[in-house]
Amino acid sequence: MLSINKKSLSDQIYTVLKMDILQNKIPLGSKLINRALQVRFGVSSSPIRDAINRLYQDGLITSIDKTGANVVDFDYEVFLEINEILLYIIRTGIRLSSEKADIDLVCNSLENYIKLQEENIGSDEFYDYDYKFHKTFIEFSDNSRLKKLFKEYNVLHEMLVRKYYTAETDQIQENSIKMHRKIIDAYCRKDFNKAMDLTESHYKDAEVIFKKILRMQKKGML
Repeated sequence: MLSINKKSLSDQIYTVLKMDILQNKIPLGSKLINRALQVRFGVSSSPIRDAINRLYQDGLITSIDKTGANVVDFDYEVFLEINEILLYIIRTGIRLSSEKADIDLVCNSLENYIKLQEENIGSDEFYDYDYKFHKTFIEFSDNSRLKKLFKEYNVLHEMLVRKYYTAETDQIQENSIKMHRKIIDAYCRKDFNKAMDLTESHYKDAEVIFKKILRMQKKGML
């Protein structure tokens, strides 16, 4: 029988709960009850506590008490704040990677992830490769604190995208890839200011899309 140590078990529970929140199987603003989670996963309180603490570090949990934890909730203003912070993190990553990294290596990595995005339009994997596309600049920035910030805010951003980008998702993803192509072209030509400006346009477009989708949902059109 395969033995699973405490750390790997809490990792598995963390991954399942994270995806449940990202896919809205666990609704925003709801509460995770420790005892119910222990029953669900057939474990003691320790790996549950470890998994919840990791979700808290990701920003998916807002508060923890003796009985459980509260899942984060959002509105449009919160999305704007997250989007703005994430934009400036990535702009900083582009600038630092242009100063510290081998540009050819960065470009090869970007090309790899955009091809994987193209192969996975309409699937869950698309979001992972979208994350890794932008993460490339952060990874090559050689700044550990920037990496930590990017991970935290991208988790929140991805959750909102997964929750609300249900209408015209394929078209939104195709447009995203087109913008990624423009960003790569500018970066690999070493026009780093252009790459940063395109990235800003990319994230501003997300604000417009998000606002449109929320408006449609309120009108009962989705």
